[in-house]
Amino acid sequence: MCLPVAATHRGSTTGQNLSTIKSLRVLRVLRPLKTIKRVPKLKAVFDCVVNSLKNVLNILIVYILFQFIFAVIAVQLFNGKFFYCTDESVHLKVDCQGEFFVFTSSERPPSVKKREWIQQAFHYDNVIFAMLTLFAVQTGEGWPQVLQNSMAATNEDQAPKPQVAVEMSIFYIVYFIVFPFFFVNIFVALIIITFQEQGEAELQDGELDKNQKSCIDFAIQAKPLERYMPKDRISFKYKIWKIVVSTPFEYFIMLLIVLNTLLLMMKVSSADIL
Repeated sequence: MCLPVAATHRGSTTGQNLSTIKSLRVLRVLRPLKTIKRVPKLKAVFDCVVNSLKNVLNILIVYILFQFIFAVIAVQLFNGKFFYCTDESVHLKVDCQGEFFVFTSSERPPSVKKREWIQQAFHYDNVIFAMLTLFAVQTGEGWPQVLQNSMAATNEDQAPKPQVAVEMSIFYIVYFIVFPFFFVNIFVALIIITFQEQGEAELQDGELDKNQKSCIDFAIQAKPLERYMPKDRISFKYKIWKIVVSTPFEYFIMLLIVLNTLLLMMKVSSADIL
């Protein structure tokens, strides 16, 4: 009677081992990385990204430091102000008690709901949640709602009022200038500088310097300019061509484009809508 049990146990163990081996097939997604070694340009870009990671750590420390500074400022500005009552007619936490009616339509009877003092999903009650909220703002997903909540923040234990503190938007303007613009450009500049340093290092190993290498690449890739024009310079076709390629004609076309744009920007009273 024990033999079937042992066989079943052995079969389950074998099945688990096979499932573990099959799960390793996921590593096949790394096969495209082999092509990087075969293509020199892809290998140079990949090496640039890997070498840039060494210097990214220093910038990441500065990034977290600035994120912490803005989080502390946000806690000082909005601590305890991102609460609201489910009953919009109630503006104080003390009054947010009991129940209220919710009218959905004129045909159906109103439903009864309990008043609750709720906190917003993103808030600034502590530094950890403040850094999380600022990160969500930085991504650009759903940050207008956070901005509206900030401009509607009044005081602690009070419900928000729309557009009561519009000046709080300055905080987000400064934040967007520092993080999405400044730090993103720093990361991009770091990768570019690393790529240039790698290129210069490769040139130092050879007999040619950077300028000579650039001249040779330009001479190899240079192509003669082609310009089509009528052969007969006395013909009317040549005169039209000469006017079209002239600089005053380009300025004239640009002036027409500007006038057309201004015309589209004008608001006509009682205009007919087609």
